[in-house]
Amino acid sequence: MPSVAGSIQSAKGETHAATLILECLERSGKKYDVHEVLGLLSQQQDASQALVTVQRAAQLVFVGATRPTHLLAFATHCKRAERYVEAMTARGWSVHDISVC
Repeated sequence: MPSVAGSIQSAKGETHAATLILECLERSGKKYDVHEVLGLLSQQQDASQALVTVQRAAQLVFVGATRPTHLLAFATHCKRAERYVEAMTARGWSVHDISVC
């Protein structure tokens, strides 16, 4: 099966068997979108209480995260993700470190 790279915006309204959301710098170049959203997910925080930039990232990630029917994967730098690993695994997420940190 071929893989297709695209933006989250281009996937709106579509479904896929699997989706990989890659961490990127947000517009200001100071924050990483997936890292910020992992903070919300791992601690089950209310996104409406987050900074506006984090809310925007969360909205985009939500669109991407609701596309797959079978597999959702996030890719983020291991150093930025390590503080969320325990909470994410406690919530049932499977976390795999494929790097050498």
